[in-house]
Amino acid sequence: MRSEYIIRFDGDYRFLSNFWKCDVEFEGDTYLSTESAYQAAKTLNKAEREMIKNTASPGAAKRMGRQVDLRDDWEEVKDSIMLEILRIKFSTHKDLEDKLLETGDKILVEGNKWCDCYWGVCYCDKCNGIGKNRLGDFLMRVRAETRNLGTLRQTDVSSKDALVLEKI
Repeated sequence: MRSEYIIRFDGDYRFLSNFWKCDVEFEGDTYLSTESAYQAAKTLNKAEREMIKNTASPGAAKRMGRQVDLRDDWEEVKDSIMLEILRIKFSTHKDLEDKLLETGDKILVEGNKWCDCYWGVCYCDKCNGIGKNRLGDFLMRVRAETRNLGTLRQTDVSSKDALVLEKI
């Protein structure tokens, strides 16, 4: 059986984008979007994090994130931070969680034309469909985890307890 794909996070699937505006509480601060939280996580400098937190848009946060004092361990922790932020986004916004679950078993691909071959798959003439699709992979992982937690929630187990149960 062939799976269907969602190859761009726009239109009905815009909510999958890190640029979707929804409050995300990360490490004690509330950010405008997952993109904003992720960009702030690039630095350990509190002033730079505060500036990113106060940006007016996810795009402005991304631009600012390119100029921060990058933490020494960034390459080692960036994936786990993205996954954590995505878990926060979908676990704290029931409407988004429901939409994520409604994608069923579709393969989620962060298709783009701006040469982002790490988080997505770029379809520009230069890249021609190359990419690791880490964002799509993490979204599918959060979707699978949410399905599993949903089963546990039905038995009145809190999500925090469910995470503990998963590790046992």
